[in-house]
Amino acid sequence: MYQSAKYIAEHATFQAFVNSYIREVSTGTWKERQEWEQEHSFVSILSGEYVLELELPRQEKRFVFEVKYRSKVGRHTFGRCFAYRVQDYTWYEEDKLTVILALIQELHATAKYNGCHELQSHFDELILRLIESYQTMGTYIEKRVKDKDRLYGETSTFIEMEQALLFGHWLHPTPKSRQGMAGWYHESYAPELQGKFQLHYFNISRSLIEESSALAINTSDLIYQSIKGYLPKTLHKQCLIPMHPLQAEWLMQQDHVKKAIQAGLIENIGPLGKFFTATSSLRTVYNEEEEWMYKFSIPVKVTNSLRVTRHHELKAGVVIAKLMDRIHFLENNPSFHIIHDPAYITAVLPGREESGFEVILRSNTFLQGEDKDVSLIAALVQEPLPGVKSRLHQIIETIAQVESRLQEEVSMDWYEQYWKCAIEPLIRLYDEHGIALEAHQQNSVIRLSNGYPGVYYYRDNQGYYLSKAHEQELLMTEPSLEETRELFYDDALIRERFTYYLFMNQLFSIIHRFGADQLVDEQKLIMWSIEQLHVLEKKLKGQGKAFVQMLLTQEELPFKANLLTRFHDVDELEADLEQAVYVTMSNPLVCYRKEEEYEAVVTY
Repeated sequence: MYQSAKYIAEHATFQAFVNSYIREVSTGTWKERQEWEQEHSFVSILSGEYVLELELPRQEKRFVFEVKYRSKVGRHTFGRCFAYRVQDYTWYEEDKLTVILALIQELHATAKYNGCHELQSHFDELILRLIESYQTMGTYIEKRVKDKDRLYGETSTFIEMEQALLFGHWLHPTPKSRQGMAGWYHESYAPELQGKFQLHYFNISRSLIEESSALAINTSDLIYQSIKGYLPKTLHKQCLIPMHPLQAEWLMQQDHVKKAIQAGLIENIGPLGKFFTATSSLRTVYNEEEEWMYKFSIPVKVTNSLRVTRHHELKAGVVIAKLMDRIHFLENNPSFHIIHDPAYITAVLPGREESGFEVILRSNTFLQGEDKDVSLIAALVQEPLPGVKSRLHQIIETIAQVESRLQEEVSMDWYEQYWKCAIEPLIRLYDEHGIALEAHQQNSVIRLSNGYPGVYYYRDNQGYYLSKAHEQELLMTEPSLEETRELFYDDALIRERFTYYLFMNQLFSIIHRFGADQLVDEQKLIMWSIEQLHVLEKKLKGQGKAFVQMLLTQEELPFKANLLTRFHDVDELEADLEQAVYVTMSNPLVCYRKEEEYEAVVTY
């Protein structure tokens, strides 16, 4: 029987939140299911090998979770939850949302008890975003539940996969939070609902314009060439800037914009031109026939941050495009690509560091005809709807049928090709040039060839970390980096972020999906990864070598605590060094080796 969108959204919200809680706040106590059932004389029939017990001491509550899949690297899959009733010493099944609210209350009570001097408790904000995320997710599921072929089909286009993330960020407690976006806007602007819309144009005095381009043509001319066929003949053109409709509406309410309009410096033209559609980030928009995607600020809080493009980010895209052209790394690694943001434009208004008119132009690598069999990794690994297999699972099944091979063999080959076009080049780029990328699963796009990973694409000009140890070398290679010195970081911080984004978020999501789909055991993929890291470590000579050594030896690794970041209402884009809250978690790469050593001793 079809499960309602509300039930599916509640289940997905529960998975996201509980996994965040046990990773960041309290690990709970893992017990073998049969042993726990006997100990507690439990009468309900539970599935899985384990249960997880969780104590909430501030509220004197106890929960036990049915564990349907226990992961070594990713997130676990939980079934039903039972609460303990002290009055009659019994366990009773509890509603999932009730459990989540109890966990939030425990966070709040703990923060009050500890004084929470450095970071304040914002449990009301967390509850608001949780409910909003849950309801939004339910809406998306209800409208797309019959669209399974486009969501999980073996073949797809770039934009179909960008718009397939019904459940959102796999390691975030409020994955579909879109605070500031009214309900009636979702149909047009939410990527999941595949709406299309025209961009909103402003005609702005040249005296206000700041622009830069790493290309042979400047940004304003690129924009004009794309829109000139749609301009009113009566328009006295100055400089045209496109804007996301949500941002345009916000801008028209701002005093600094109203004053500029009254002074004749800005003219509000309105919607024009071809129709665009949102990619997975919500604020980057795409048209399959247009050479450029546009990235805007929007007045919406997505997961942790209000999506505002900072002035320094504008320059970063241009400078990095020039730098990558000079170091020739991409030429030497044809299966590894960076999608550049080589041009920007904005209006500079008095007293404003950012006016709100900031626009980044992103290369459209996936024009019509070049957009087939392309997927962001997040869409490959996301949880499927009930009764459907994940997209990665369906791809592996098809390859196995075509090649008449076992799915496990195909899975290992698929993983090896993925590693070679994505993971290894990212590490070598850091090792050779001191450039680390914020390569999480939503910034990572894979082009498949006969079902296997063929080309990896990285995107996002906000995610560059340049090693201070390479500072002079990089400045000599590309002098314009002098304008973006904020891109240089100490290697200790780079290793922390690189570990989370590349391994915890991206690589481990692939391993988890293979394991959860029972295609190949997670431990086998972990072992293979360890072997490859040892081989790679011997070849590396720079910052990458220390990074790999850390991965192979450090018992705990840094982990971005999205729940605590959200609970303390930290906006990463506003925080010092754009720093979220980080915690540590056990390193699966080291834990596996310890298990091996223990087994060897026992065998002996």
